Amino acid sequence: MKQSIFIVLLFFTATCVAQKDLPQFGKIDKADLEMQDCDFDKGANAVKLIDWGNTYYDKASNEVSLYKTVFERRTRIKILKEEGLNEADIRIPFYNHNNEEKILRLSAYTYNLDAAGNVQATEVKKSSIYTKKIDGYYGEMIIAFPDVKVGSIIEYKYAMERETMGQLRDWFFQENIPVKYSEYQLTIPTIFLFSVKPSVVDPVEEKQKVVNEFISSDKGLISTKALKSNYVMRNLPGIKEEPFMGSPKDYVQRLEFQLKQVNYGNGNVVDFLLKWSDVVADLANNEDFGGQLDKEVPDATILIQQAIQIKDSITRMKFIFDYLRKNISWNDVEDIYTDNGVNKTWQTKSGNAADINLLLVKLLLDAGLQASPILFSTRDHGSVTPYYTYLNQFNTVMAYVTIDGKKIILDATDKMSNYKLVPEKIVNTQGFIVTGENGRWENILAGQNKYKVVVATHGEIDDAGNMRGDCLVNSMGYSRKQRCLLWMQNKDKFKETYFSNPNAPLRIEDIIVNNVDADSLPLEQKIRFNSLLNSSGNYKYFNINLFSDLDRNPFVADERVADIDFAFKQEYTLFGNYTIPENYEFDTLPENIYMIMPDTSIIFTRLLQADDNLLNVKISLEFKQTVYSAANYPEFKEFYKKLFAKLNEQIVIKKKDTP
Repeated sequence: MKQSIFIVLLFFTATCVAQKDLPQFGKIDKADLEMQDCDFDKGANAVKLIDWGNTYYDKASNEVSLYKTVFERRTRIKILKEEGLNEADIRIPFYNHNNEEKILRLSAYTYNLDAAGNVQATEVKKSSIYTKKIDGYYGEMIIAFPDVKVGSIIEYKYAMERETMGQLRDWFFQENIPVKYSEYQLTIPTIFLFSVKPSVVDPVEEKQKVVNEFISSDKGLISTKALKSNYVMRNLPGIKEEPFMGSPKDYVQRLEFQLKQVNYGNGNVVDFLLKWSDVVADLANNEDFGGQLDKEVPDATILIQQAIQIKDSITRMKFIFDYLRKNISWNDVEDIYTDNGVNKTWQTKSGNAADINLLLVKLLLDAGLQASPILFSTRDHGSVTPYYTYLNQFNTVMAYVTIDGKKIILDATDKMSNYKLVPEKIVNTQGFIVTGENGRWENILAGQNKYKVVVATHGEIDDAGNMRGDCLVNSMGYSRKQRCLLWMQNKDKFKETYFSNPNAPLRIEDIIVNNVDADSLPLEQKIRFNSLLNSSGNYKYFNINLFSDLDRNPFVADERVADIDFAFKQEYTLFGNYTIPENYEFDTLPENIYMIMPDTSIIFTRLLQADDNLLNVKISLEFKQTVYSAANYPEFKEFYKKLFAKLNEQIVIKKKDTP
């Protein structure tokens, strides 16, 4: 019955919604161009002066759906600093599969003040607006604004039509830059029932009213009502990047929508709230997901034959996993759908995350192993909500393998991690395993894997106050992964990141790094160094917190929005022995200490023992917890302040009195 109804929608037009609180498009206040700072978020690089959105329904252009949704947007941004110029790099993503979503009526301008102080508008020409394919499902429209500089305002507007009636765009009031005015309007026929999930902490100005509409069909009048909703928020500070915060998106104030039901009248009520079983079925039938697992990969026959000869299942899995990691390059695109497909990916030795990991799942299955795709939203993409049955929550797919009761997650785009290590970008998230009829959710934790660093330092100090020494650093678990990756990418930055110290003027003479390609072994780093000690009269000072990766306190901000999410447990152990000249002696040493968080989640110990001219040191720091609530940040910050004060206490030596 639903497909037989022909709808004529008369009451909506693209321009019918008056923007009463806003200046017209193109009408620029000179004061905004003269603005030099954001009054409610001082020091911001840019500010979004206006962000206005409007969604309404119109008659569909095809026979697949009864309606299409029309989304209008208008945005105005003021550039305040050089660092804010990238805010003029506008990219509008859209769903281009089967041409289902179109961007129309786009207009864009740059505004500046000329030498006489008049507002000068420069239109963005069509040649500066172009589209770029992201993958087989998504593209983006890119706007290259001319004459953008500090002080400029850019403004653009467009309409986006999508041949669907079930998907409303979520609205993000907050951004990485401050937003002065954000408004979202919705006009939805009352035959539709949507659920709204608000994620807001600041006041929202909300208005709703029923308006008249005229929707008719060959069956007669269906509905005469629509619900018009207005949501407004003002003066929202930008969400700042904070150390160890997970995804900033999780802290952005927003509204999320999901279609629950459509009432066509005469008792014809259709439930549109998807179940995860529907998602599993859709993915299984999708050519770019489940369809890839049904394909043959003839060129991989020899590899599979070799794998099958390996009796031990773990070794067989590792054989296939390592082959793909070493021989297929990732193009740095996360996706849940293939772009090349498994055959082309094997042939070209390149692909996106879905190309590579669905190929991995396919080959593991062909080798007789139990494997399934598992969907994730990576840590930087934001958390997922299991009761929110939308695939657009996810941005990548990996392989989920079970062998003798062991659960293993493999990401063949990661060339540095041992298979036992849960991929870092999805630790402390939830994954959806696409298996069986209903699929299954799985909490993904690091387990026993830690960020672990063991440092052994030997230093000898001469009469002139020069310390020469050597150090062995062993990095394990996630520390190994991070250091290996940086070592391969940029050796100078590796040296700067891990072997410079603001608390000790060091000169690194040599670094030797071993076991980069042996992912089952610690990353071994051998360092030769020298340092000139600070002096004051007969006293000299040196720091024993060397090469620990704990020289800078990241938690110095007075306030914090986000929870502290380390993702994995951490363990640091520092051993040291330091020899001083015979004519020097140790002054009063820092005390041995045992310091613990009230909830026992962080434990710090320091043991010092001096024997004649030799000092032995052991420092240990253990994090037994991975996430710390922002609500407890003052307590956490105070502990960290004391911790780093203790870590960086100086050892003082003094010249012996001459008899």
